[in-house]
Amino acid sequence: MPEIKPAVLEALLNLIVHDLRNPAATMGANLSFVDEVLDDESVDRAEIRDALHDAQQALYDLQKGLDQLAWIGRWSNQKTPLGNSVESLRATVTRLTGRVKYGKLEIEAPLPDLRVRGGDALERLLELLVSNGHQHAPRQPVKLRALREQEHAVIEVEDMGKPLAPELHELAFTLEGQTAIKGRSEGRYGRVAGLFSASLLAQSLGAGLHAIERDKNNVFRVVLPII
Repeated sequence: MPEIKPAVLEALLNLIVHDLRNPAATMGANLSFVDEVLDDESVDRAEIRDALHDAQQALYDLQKGLDQLAWIGRWSNQKTPLGNSVESLRATVTRLTGRVKYGKLEIEAPLPDLRVRGGDALERLLELLVSNGHQHAPRQPVKLRALREQEHAVIEVEDMGKPLAPELHELAFTLEGQTAIKGRSEGRYGRVAGLFSASLLAQSLGAGLHAIERDKNNVFRVVLPII
């Protein structure tokens, strides 16, 4: 792990604090609203359900962000961000579909029955890429497909958001690059340094992580050796 410059660390922490404050504020506002109107029979129950739904989604985002912060902390101490195990790619994707509660995820069948080094690390890596797709193409489905290329399993996560700019293909997955891509639609910044967190998980799996453009869509590709 390279030495982290104090200015880079400060900028990263400022980004993360900003990102975590948003879901915390959303939770507080919606729960306050529910508390105020819960006994008011003139308030439509659907409004209360919507507020609780928004609070639940914010809690999901907050918990996911805290996990990412923990992975960065482990990486900074030269530890593996998250455990992994050898298992069927199908098993990993099946668990992933249960984790994605907000936004539509379409699995393009058939999934090849390949054994890879994946487990929790691959599941959470794919979750980050799917979340990035929902963030940059709200209300649009994210598609996941898997294929075999010689001795590798390739998993593609495609969305209809603006593709990652070619000049940012390497920078976007680095620690220093998070401040550079923030605020740029073609930078594909993911909340709580999401793309950097994804790169840490990919590295721990010995996987390649790349971005390409296809039919004006953004595609993230995870390339794993078949076991």
